Amino acid sequence: MKSLANSAPRRVSRVPNFESGVLAEPLLSFGGGHKHVDPKTGLALYGPYGLQGQPRPPLRSIIVGIIGPPNAIADAEAWLKACGGTLTNDGTQPFLYPHFPGFNDSAPFGCDLLFGDTWRETIKATAIASALGIADFKKRIGAVVTLYTDAIGILADRDPKPHVILCCIPKEIIASCTVRRPADARQPKLRRRPRGSLSDHQLQLFSFPSEEEDEAANQNLRRALKAAAMRHAIPTQLVWPQSLALTSATQGAERVQDIATRAWNFTTALYHKAGGSPWRLAEADPGVCFVGISFYKELTANTPAMRTSMAQAFTAAGDGYVLRGNTFEWNDAKERSPHLTKSVAAGLLRDVIERYKKQNHNSLPTRIVVHKSSRYWEEELAGFEEACSVVPNKDFIALGSRGVQFYRAGDYPPLRGTYVKFSDGDLLLYTSGYVPFLRTYPGARVPQPLEILEHHGDSPWDIVLKEVLALTKMNWNSADFSGGQPITIAFARRVGQILAEVSPDARIQPEYRFYM
Repeated sequence: MKSLANSAPRRVSRVPNFESGVLAEPLLSFGGGHKHVDPKTGLALYGPYGLQGQPRPPLRSIIVGIIGPPNAIADAEAWLKACGGTLTNDGTQPFLYPHFPGFNDSAPFGCDLLFGDTWRETIKATAIASALGIADFKKRIGAVVTLYTDAIGILADRDPKPHVILCCIPKEIIASCTVRRPADARQPKLRRRPRGSLSDHQLQLFSFPSEEEDEAANQNLRRALKAAAMRHAIPTQLVWPQSLALTSATQGAERVQDIATRAWNFTTALYHKAGGSPWRLAEADPGVCFVGISFYKELTANTPAMRTSMAQAFTAAGDGYVLRGNTFEWNDAKERSPHLTKSVAAGLLRDVIERYKKQNHNSLPTRIVVHKSSRYWEEELAGFEEACSVVPNKDFIALGSRGVQFYRAGDYPPLRGTYVKFSDGDLLLYTSGYVPFLRTYPGARVPQPLEILEHHGDSPWDIVLKEVLALTKMNWNSADFSGGQPITIAFARRVGQILAEVSPDARIQPEYRFYM
């Protein structure tokens, strides 16, 4: 007789089949070639990026133009004056939210903010009221955009012209142009972030919440204004009332970041838009060119099946460029995500290489790295390979998320930089997570890892991961420690929305700072 033990079904042990580890936090270069992991600390200690031996960075002053109703202009000038001095907060999280040292001609920034009568253009309250009185939402936005772009044109003719123009948006424009009302069904719906959310994983300041809306036929004020202002060749910064608050208190239903943190984010974006480099990647190959490929739909397209390809190119030095590719037809009933034909893919990447050569003394990049948020088709890969035949090395990477999640023991999520390796071409990377330097996890929700869905190319998997992690630190629209996505794809949708507002025949500004 067989024993009960021998007759029981055998249990198969299922051991997880993966490897894991943690990447070192990428270093950034600041003034004099000094390095640090944190943008705010690096700027406070060493100032903006500058070559070794330079006494100070090359950007000595920033002329700031200001447009808006009189009271908003006064608030903006008071804010700029405040940013010239030290700004403090409650000091409870000194690494995550350090005090602001002041943006002036002394250390650490070594750069003045210049503003005043010469670079101020007032928009009358009667003109705003007239524009907001237009019943049709699209025409109403168009009228508001015209008020601001006309004023931008006036400042663009001043001598000297501003380096950056602040477009101060009053509450009445926000209420009328960014919030859906039952009586105006064609107006896009505002999607608020939950209170306490720190959003990309930290709050994005100086931008409209409706940027996160679904792409629709309706225009959005921010992207319409950015597109229209592009012809004047001066970067713009949209600001609204709570961004200029000289206190850190909550205003109404809106959560306002502390004044020091807002100053960090504001001046970092301003410095870059004026042509400066707040920091650079310290460990990237200087000859590499990173490229993000995405798509958008032109508002004037004849059929809903038309899409236009777009490339965001970034050098190791942090220079960013936007290139518009060809328009093509895509049937979304067959495939959810657009894909390029061989000829369109090759043409788009050739344009990137030509732009790189123009900016680098006619030298070719030593390596091309393409990031895409969808899988590659054979035709796309063939086109990219063809365009890169003149480049020694290349890597084509698909990034995404399938909802796979890992946890670690303790109260905090996985460390930022944690990776999980299922195979050489299938890996997870936590670009958000607990940050040892900050002594905390700077987020409000459980972090979701990025997944390397595909990798075709010449570099080992660890280099691919290290570069993705490093590129999450290259968002100069704020001084946050890092973002959740590499800069190559982080703002692809927003850039595409701006390009969608520009006529296909119109010249676009190639520099990324015009789209921030």
